[in-house]
Amino acid sequence: MNARGRNIALVVAGIALMAALVAWWFHSMHRVSDWVDLPVRGEAAWNRLYPLQKALRASGHTVQSRRRLQMELTPLGERDTVVMLQDTLGLQADETYDLLDWVEGGGHLVVALPQGDADLNRNSGQPTLTEILGVQRLKRDRGDDCLRFSAPGATKPEELFCGSQRFNLSQGNPVFGLRAPDGGWVVARIAHGKGSVDVLSSLWLVQRNSIESPVNAWLAAQLLAPNDGRGTFHLIYEPGLPSLWLVIWRKGWMAWAPALLALLAWLWWRTQRVGPLLPGHVRQRRSLIEHVTASGELLWRFRRGDLLYQAVRTRFIAKLRRRDPVAATQADALQAEMIATATGVPAAMVQRALQSPSIGDAHALRERIALLIDLGKRL
Repeated sequence: MNARGRNIALVVAGIALMAALVAWWFHSMHRVSDWVDLPVRGEAAWNRLYPLQKALRASGHTVQSRRRLQMELTPLGERDTVVMLQDTLGLQADETYDLLDWVEGGGHLVVALPQGDADLNRNSGQPTLTEILGVQRLKRDRGDDCLRFSAPGATKPEELFCGSQRFNLSQGNPVFGLRAPDGGWVVARIAHGKGSVDVLSSLWLVQRNSIESPVNAWLAAQLLAPNDGRGTFHLIYEPGLPSLWLVIWRKGWMAWAPALLALLAWLWWRTQRVGPLLPGHVRQRRSLIEHVTASGELLWRFRRGDLLYQAVRTRFIAKLRRRDPVAATQADALQAEMIATATGVPAAMVQRALQSPSIGDAHALRERIALLIDLGKRL
């Protein structure tokens, strides 16, 4: 086979191989669609009632969403509806009674059982909104018991309020509600004046990722029905939990109190003790008398007072040689008499002044030095 024929054979073989690969690809692979839930962004990331807000606005309702109730900033209309995730334990006494007065005038309120710690969220002795309405929480352990519920349009029953709290009502039966088979209510609509309050074990069914269920959507519609089409829907999406510092202060004292005491003890142990104040910086002085006095005190402190005496005596003898050279060369007794004649001081005192005092006798040292100085002035 020549080169031309070989090249044609290689091209045909390559085309056949590519055709086989393409046929295998289309035979083995199938195009499918897959839905992937992306993480929420924007308002949906912090507003737990954002799906409910979108659904209500799509239905033509007027909706306002905010973090807290703040009735003084946003007054409520007579036929408005408030869906409040904010824990009722976080409401002050005046806010609680203002809210109940608004409900009594025709408003509709949807709240959940208090979920927080009463010691953290309110003052002791202050009743909560649900307590005023006669709601009594049942003491029971959280279990996996669920309420099976079916709604119009749902293909099968769904399990709701699994492990949630139950409550009783001390003021009669509710206008509308759901009761668990094991006893206690999970949803109850309590009439209050011209309005009503819906109390639920939990408001998770109207939050994001839950309201898409047909059963949850139908139940949410029943909760919002009393004032539907008559006013504005106010969605309070902030739970209103206590701050971390408040929790640490009131609940974590068993940890931070010993740690604080240990820190104070360590600081006391490591801190330098405070003693007397240090003297200020003394500038150098040029006064000769101060240096002479300091030198004399130093010599006397080290029991060398004899050096002080000898220095004064040597000075006196040097002055005597200048004034009376003859007396300076005489013996002790004759020298004392000649000095006494020249100065008018008794010879006994002159002789005693010329004799060295004993070591340690401060009185004799001062006396003889003073005599020598006085004799020097009299020459």
